[in-house]
Amino acid sequence: MTSKAAQGQSEHDGLEEWASRIATITAETGIGTDGSFTERCIGSLLRVVREQLNLEVVFVGEFVDQNRVFRQISAKALEAIIRPGDLHPLAESICQRIVDGRMPCLVPDVKSVRIANGLPDYYEALGAHIGVPVRFSDGSLYGVLCGFSFEPRADLDERDVKRLEMAAQATARLLAQADGRDVTRTTA
Repeated sequence: MTSKAAQGQSEHDGLEEWASRIATITAETGIGTDGSFTERCIGSLLRVVREQLNLEVVFVGEFVDQNRVFRQISAKALEAIIRPGDLHPLAESICQRIVDGRMPCLVPDVKSVRIANGLPDYYEALGAHIGVPVRFSDGSLYGVLCGFSFEPRADLDERDVKRLEMAAQATARLLAQADGRDVTRTTA
């Protein structure tokens, strides 16, 4: 096998292993409308994402009334910089810019692009940011699954975006099941 083919196989195996871990965390056994079960599953999922991508914070944010509301958070520090229920205007967020295509899913160094993207001063504290939309199977948008570090991260890449997309799909499925939505229907 050529080194390029070996690398492709290695990346494929890594994504399969990632998918398997997500499936284990979000196993359908017992999932109903129990919010605490859903919260525990999403919390476990966020912790795995944070640890695997070596980020300071990973969160699920819901888009509500022109705001991003932090619903679940996994943070390295005991005293989190953000807490569930906190909100920020969508117009000021990287999250909105990712969803509408004005910024890429992966920003290895937020400080270097903050001014050019019209981001508020508080983004000066961020190093890297990675995020993807959380969409239900019918295509409707819930919000985002994002993470960040306080230092720039040149080591994050498209494979990490794919991992986050898988986690966002699992998150959407869990949220949909807890809400009694149809999780079998897919978008056309």
